[in-house]
Amino acid sequence: MGPDAPAHYEFHGTANAQFGSHLTQINNSFSIPPTRLDKAAEKLAKSVQDCWTSEAHRRRLQPPAPLPLRWRVSGEGLTGRVAAATAERTEPRFSPFPGLAAAKEQRIRAGGGIRELYEVYGGLASGRILLVGPEAAGKSAAAVLLLLRALDIRNRAVAPQEKARLPVPVLLSLNGWEPSDEEPVDWAVRVISRRHKQLHVRALLETGRVALFLDGLDEVAREVRAKAISALAALPVRVLLISRTVEALETADADKARLSDAVALELQPVDPADAVNYLLGDMRDPPPAWRELERRLARERKSPLARALSRPLAISLLREQRSDLPVVAEILRLRNAASIENRLLDHAVKFAYTPADGGKRPTYSPEQAERTLGYIAARLTEKGTPDLCWWHLPSWGHQRFRLWVTSSLPLSIYLAIAVYMLWTSDSVLRFPAALAMVIGAAVDMRLNLRQLDHPQPLHSAGWRDVFPRGAIAVGGAFYVAAFVLLWSSQWLLGGFLAGPAPLWWSLLSAVPFGLGGALRKGAGATMIGRTILAPYLRSSWEIPPEEFPPSPTAASRVINPIDVWRHHLWVRLPLGLLVGAAIGVFWGAQSVALVGVWGGVVFGITVGIGPAVRCGVVPNLAVATALTAVHLARSVGTPVRLMAFLKDAHDKNLLRVTGPVYQFRHSRLRERLAGPPR
Repeated sequence: MGPDAPAHYEFHGTANAQFGSHLTQINNSFSIPPTRLDKAAEKLAKSVQDCWTSEAHRRRLQPPAPLPLRWRVSGEGLTGRVAAATAERTEPRFSPFPGLAAAKEQRIRAGGGIRELYEVYGGLASGRILLVGPEAAGKSAAAVLLLLRALDIRNRAVAPQEKARLPVPVLLSLNGWEPSDEEPVDWAVRVISRRHKQLHVRALLETGRVALFLDGLDEVAREVRAKAISALAALPVRVLLISRTVEALETADADKARLSDAVALELQPVDPADAVNYLLGDMRDPPPAWRELERRLARERKSPLARALSRPLAISLLREQRSDLPVVAEILRLRNAASIENRLLDHAVKFAYTPADGGKRPTYSPEQAERTLGYIAARLTEKGTPDLCWWHLPSWGHQRFRLWVTSSLPLSIYLAIAVYMLWTSDSVLRFPAALAMVIGAAVDMRLNLRQLDHPQPLHSAGWRDVFPRGAIAVGGAFYVAAFVLLWSSQWLLGGFLAGPAPLWWSLLSAVPFGLGGALRKGAGATMIGRTILAPYLRSSWEIPPEEFPPSPTAASRVINPIDVWRHHLWVRLPLGLLVGAAIGVFWGAQSVALVGVWGGVVFGITVGIGPAVRCGVVPNLAVATALTAVHLARSVGTPVRLMAFLKDAHDKNLLRVTGPVYQFRHSRLRERLAGPPR
């Protein structure tokens, strides 16, 4: 056990002591400070709660009367026996949470709602739950509600010793994890650390202070799904695994892929009475169409309408559109459950972007919104992924448009420099030098732009990636070493030449070496590519053509994709300016002796502009995304400010956020929008 792990004799809080033969109480209160892991767990819990509380409100999971979700033990044989999960005759892997009794088989088979699900989650000896259900059954919603309930109970715990036994639940998507290349603990540490900006995540996992809610098992490739389950079974923390029933059945066919000590819980269809209460509970005088819907749900429990409204997705869509009475009248006339759900999905986008009576007109028309979301859904379906990564958008657009717009400015700058060289120099080498510079710049930019034709990894989400801890010190050491070397060499050569260069020349000439040393410490050298600042490092575009297939995206340190986009924009541009400034200072200092101070300043600025644009603008994913949005607006009819539209669609609950990526609110909505025009 590590020094930060909670021990059985550990105590935090206020204490009173009694001394003397008469047991006189002396009220000397003292407090034992919480450990480092206690503080890390508290920070992680707050970050997770802030994230999912806002997302639950956005998904409308917590209205005044939330839709009840019920579950029972699955009879599909997805796991071993329930007795193996309860460990009633063996040593349990996990002790029950404070205030909870051990989950027994009889209690588990009784089923229940979110409260009972928490009791099973906190009292199950194996700590392994497989939550399954059909498509649109509300599995992700149940996981979010369970997570928030667990955090609420944890926040009410007063004693730190009690909190230490209540792990922080973290909900992650398995999409993007490669079980063959990365251990689950390493993957969880990487994603949690960056997504929630937390330290000591590995220690929290190894000491059981974190519980993992893992969504999207059905999105893991079928070939590696069995290996993924085997790896997850060995995790030292409680695990709630979420999957569609069909994919879980496919995986359970292999014995090695069966969670033998888990309990499989299946979400049940929504009871008609619960659906009516959720839809009409706050209506004092429902219109006739709603009263007819209530009557049918009460009397015709096996009708197509009742079957359609047994799924949380359809119920939530209908609640959102209940002010649109023609929609209710329309679904009452349909005689097929799938048709009812499809009609509600068809109206979801239109209703979200139709202005209410007397309300503010939406920024985007219903036609433009449906056209844009339909295009995005079709592209995601084509790529076989549910994730909309904004930094992959440049690979969607027409490369010629982006090539022309992005190349025109830097090539103009390099052409101007070439003309300046030809105009001011009398050397016979000026012609090949100017030609080589222009050709080299064109090839370099084409390679950078060619890279953007393919989905790119998110290299950096902040300055901590560019200048990690110790980078400034390393850069300072490189600068001092370069300065001493340049100054001493000039002093030694001064006896043979006209005289040593002034001190300021050495101070300015050492600048790129200092910045290059600092960039080598982090991701900056790769982001700027090969320049005078990092001449021996392979740049991000130096990849053979056969190795151009999509790379796995890096997790972001922030939650909102818009924040990632803005952060990336304001990292690459200033970094390019730094590179250009350093190179300009270097060459400006070299040219002062030839053309004077003002000529050197002009030459330094002129030379520095090219690298600044080449490093800050040309490979900038945010700039490329903005240019792609302009092209898509012309060719497809999507909004010019595409990132602003995605944020608006998220605000309207059509998209949801998972880390730095967008996803459609539900796969059924994505499939419906990606289908042929209706």
